[in-house]
Order: sequence, then C-alpha cells, then structure tokens
Amino acid sequence: MPWCPKCKSEYREGFTECAACHVPLVDDLPEEEDIQPQEAVQDRPEDKLPQIENPIAVYVAERRIDAEMVRDMLGDSGIIAAMRQVMTQQSSAVSGRRARYGVEVVVDAVDTARARALIDEMKQALEAEELDDDELARLAEEQAMEMPEQPVEDNTSFKMLPVVAAVIVVALVLLYLVAR
Repeated sequence: MPWCPKCKSEYREGFTECAACHVPLVDDLPEEEDIQPQEAVQDRPEDKLPQIENPIAVYVAERRIDAEMVRDMLGDSGIIAAMRQVMTQQSSAVSGRRARYGVEVVVDAVDTARARALIDEMKQALEAEELDDDELARLAEEQAMEMPEQPVEDNTSFKMLPVVAAVIVVALVLLYLVAR
C-alpha cells in the first residue's frame, strides 16, 4: 500500500500523491531510527534554537496536539524540546493491524529529570481539574451565553415554497384535464 512520507497516511493502490501534503507517495515508510526530529520548541522563525545534542524521550503521545502541549510547556519552563514521530505499533499481515504512529517529545539528556518532573506536575494538575458532568454543563451554558447571537437570515426561497407548490399543482391539474 502506498504511504505519504510526510503525514504517514496510507492510501489505496492507484494513488500517487498525498491529497493533503501534495508529495509523491512511497511504498514503504522509513524505519523509526530514520525519522528525523522535527522543529525544536518554538515554530516561530525568530526563535532559532540549537539542535538537541543528546536527545532523550520524556513523553510519548498518541495525538500531536498532546505532544505540542507538553513541548510548549517545557519551552515555557526554559527546556529546549523537540518532537519526532515514532512508530508505536507495527502493522502485520497476519493480525491485520495497521502501523500506528505516536509523537515523542525529546529533550537533552541533562534536562531529562527536570522535564519529567514538570510533565508529572502538569498531569497531576490536569487530573485535579477534571470536571464532572454538571460542571461541564455549566461551563457550556456560560460559553453559550457569552457567544453573540447569530442573526437569522431572511430566506425568501422558503417563503415562496407554498406559491411554487400551488403553481405546480395547478399545472398538473391542467395537464390532467387537457390529456383527458
């Protein structure tokens, strides 16, 4: 099966280019060690950060947004972090499972202990903030109250619907009478 080397999407036979990335598809994805680290902590061009010399994985996320949140938190704490995509589960023709990819957050070896401590603190803070259903409903209601009311558009085509239906009925009756 063809794969996109950039976003790692799998395609059916016959496709030659990724619909999202517009790059040519490849037959096989590179192995985990061939995948290069992606951009460092900040994506802004004014933040030119040095490469991480001795990268150690401190966090693996299934979703990229989770890894970005951890990377940004570490960057805000002064720790240079980078993300790289890794294979977390390999596909197998026997089991029928597909390859799954995750995103690793890596830091320099000297920052490993501090980064893991910050990640643990963040996890504990998020667990402490878990909301019950009533609290979620209250927050959703507050958000709905804050949103400006959307003006209802005057759609004249729906107002004309009974008139159009009446014209069609009259035309059908006349056609029936003429055909008799």
